[in-house]
Amino acid sequence: MLPPLPSPLAPDVDDASAKKVQAFEAIQDFAGQTTIPAPRPTPAQRAAARSLAKAPVAKQPGVRLTGHSATGSATWYCKTGVSACHHNYPGGLYAAAGPELRVGNWRGRHVRVCGNGHCVNVTLIDWCACGGNHIIDLYSDAFTRLAPLSAGAVRVKVSW
Repeated sequence: MLPPLPSPLAPDVDDASAKKVQAFEAIQDFAGQTTIPAPRPTPAQRAAARSLAKAPVAKQPGVRLTGHSATGSATWYCKTGVSACHHNYPGGLYAAAGPELRVGNWRGRHVRVCGNGHCVNVTLIDWCACGGNHIIDLYSDAFTRLAPLSAGAVRVKVSW
């Protein structure tokens, strides 16, 4: 148990005695206290907890296809946990858009990237200095859904 703190309102405590604090007093534990059990949840509360537990896991946002597409090669950048990535997006299903994809309000757009018989939905968060047939740079997390990183590049179709 700690000594009470000096109160400036107490008239009988002088400054000298207020500064005398015993630093090595024994601290009692809570073993002597009785515990009060938490109240049991009602059936309605249990049902609500079960429904929250069964709620679907949030998925990557879907792509609203507008009929636009571009084909070319995709490379990867930003290996999660290793590379320097965009400061707001340290890892995940993101990409840097090449010139063909930077149309209209492109930043934040969700696009579908398909290649090697697989597809992944990514969010465009950055731009790349892609040229020629190179149209998109995928974060490593997204690229590995299409091909191993050792592939370096993969032919893709990007739809939005």
